[in-house]
Amino acid sequence: MYLEFILSICGSALLLNIFKYFYKFNVITLNAIVVNYIIATSLSFIVQGEPISISKAASEPWIGIAFALGVLFILLFNLMAYCSDKLGVASTSIANKITFIFPTFLWIIFYGEPISIIKISGLIIAILAIFLTGEKSKGSSFKGNILLLLSLFIGGGLLDTLLSYAQQELVPKEQTSIFFGYLFLFAFIVGFILMLFQKAKGLPWPSKKDILWGIILGVPNYFSMYLFLKSLDKIPTSTAFPVANMGVILGSTLLSVILFKEQLSKRKLIALFFAITAIILISFHKQIESLIFG
Repeated sequence: MYLEFILSICGSALLLNIFKYFYKFNVITLNAIVVNYIIATSLSFIVQGEPISISKAASEPWIGIAFALGVLFILLFNLMAYCSDKLGVASTSIANKITFIFPTFLWIIFYGEPISIIKISGLIIAILAIFLTGEKSKGSSFKGNILLLLSLFIGGGLLDTLLSYAQQELVPKEQTSIFFGYLFLFAFIVGFILMLFQKAKGLPWPSKKDILWGIILGVPNYFSMYLFLKSLDKIPTSTAFPVANMGVILGSTLLSVILFKEQLSKRKLIALFFAITAIILISFHKQIESLIFG
């Protein structure tokens, strides 16, 4: 029953570690990410069994937000790749996966969801996790690392907020897969334009190596999303999102330790603990409040 859910977590945990191989094998990151998005786009429409039709999609209420998300996807994927190599998978996964607190507080501000001391505590702990994981590393300063992680955190938060709004207000459930297909398509188009600019500056066209690693990235990128969406038919959303986020943080960190012998300092271990604690406090605040206050 939960196989799809577990596989989606494994796929997401794998993504950050694939980025590490880009630098190990001198893959041109932008080229591989652009290839990744054409693979994800193709899989979206093949699995759904629907042809691409921009004219048809243009009439949908979600088309504008799909384009905005496509731009954010390509920018954040490049930033995630850089952070994974320079700061480590543990730090990157923490900054990337506690961004769900943004849409949580969006619902508080715009939809009048009740606020509580438990939610506020979770927010404070999440921010502490970011600062704890941003320790000084070789060739970079603490301040520089914090700025990178905050950029990933805020950018990811904006992406999660727009995505959450689109799914809540604009995208019918039966169109979710198609919505992601066009999102991936826009990410590819924007990425291809960026690649043309880089080509003018001397960056080569994608090599066989770039294409291969783009495919290796694109397959789990699509299926982690697809399997997660399918699992939502069996698992309540309120449970699926926090458990998935915790699973990706722990899974990606464990993989990085196994595959790349990534060293986890005391600061990073505490940051991991804080990140998981923040997710639990914000996601299960009602149950916690019931236990504490009766």
